[in-house]
Amino acid sequence: MTNIHSRRGQTLVEALVALSILTTGFVGIVALLTKSFQLNRTTSNDTQATYLAAEGIEITKSLIDHDVYTGLSVGSTDWGLSFLNSGYYWDIDYETTSTVGLFHANQMQTSPLYFNPTTHLSGYYTFGATPTDFVRNIKVTNNNGNELDVQSIVTWTDGGLSNTVTLEDHFYDYL
Repeated sequence: MTNIHSRRGQTLVEALVALSILTTGFVGIVALLTKSFQLNRTTSNDTQATYLAAEGIEITKSLIDHDVYTGLSVGSTDWGLSFLNSGYYWDIDYETTSTVGLFHANQMQTSPLYFNPTTHLSGYYTFGATPTDFVRNIKVTNNNGNELDVQSIVTWTDGGLSNTVTLEDHFYDYL
């Protein structure tokens, strides 16, 4: 009888130890899943910002090509005519056909890009589109009349932290 009375409560202690081990394991799994979802969102935003910055460079290149093909740009004196205001920040998207009135003198803009689910394009038009967390600024600097330095800067806030992606390209007068 003494042996039975000395083992009393041992099952309860074993159950508590097993429960604490399982709880610790589940808390670790939940922490890993939470961090995984956060990193997935961060990576997704980084990728989207990089594509938006690349899109800004491509749109700028299209406007430069438009100047060349329509005859606005003849020789190196007026090459890159759409971007005469050197060093300014520009609001351009796929709807842009002319840069008249689309620049901000030496200040970055803060209006967000909008995503249109019908066309799957991002821009500054708001009809049928939803605002995003991304702000894109295109800075074009005219260097010596023969080179345009284009910086596409995309900023956004993720988890309270401000993030920036900057892509840069140089276009040269090829005429």
